[in-house]
Amino acid sequence: MHFLALHEPYSAPEHPVPINATIVHARTLLHPRLPQPDGGLMFRCLTEFPGRFPGCVVPLSTLTYELDGGALWPAIGDWERVADGVVLLSRQRLCDAMPLGLGPRATAVLGNGPYTNHTVYYVDGPPQTYGSEDRQAEIAAMTEHVKNFVARGPFRPGQGLTLPPREPEVLPYRPYDYSTR
Repeated sequence: MHFLALHEPYSAPEHPVPINATIVHARTLLHPRLPQPDGGLMFRCLTEFPGRFPGCVVPLSTLTYELDGGALWPAIGDWERVADGVVLLSRQRLCDAMPLGLGPRATAVLGNGPYTNHTVYYVDGPPQTYGSEDRQAEIAAMTEHVKNFVARGPFRPGQGLTLPPREPEVLPYRPYDYSTR
């Protein structure tokens, strides 16, 4: 499994466009340079949620949705510090990562939950509305991209990884219910 974090764009000489998203192996969340146990609990959220499959890409926004729209993040940890740490690990080459320069559509649909509709306003054309199917198409394309990357060699999560915390025994999943809000 793989973790996708959207973040503030940064420029780097090796990339032709600003980087605003990073994909890492799920086990990277167990890296000792990340805030722990927060990273370890995020790893468990990523890997233990029902229906995940090997090789899938899970955006941070999906975890937020599964944690009651973010209301349950305090029981898991500081997602922002962990995501910032993942980007730093990637930039320091302490883990394998896929830095991405996502366009407006991908940024819109991957930055929010799976059932959110987004209208993107383009300078050179009419606005476009994107929804769940568009989000799933972006995730499927990224999953395929990661699959092709991994076929050429391992996706290294880093060294000296910690063990995920055993407590709580059951994580507080409660996918956000839009009908009650």
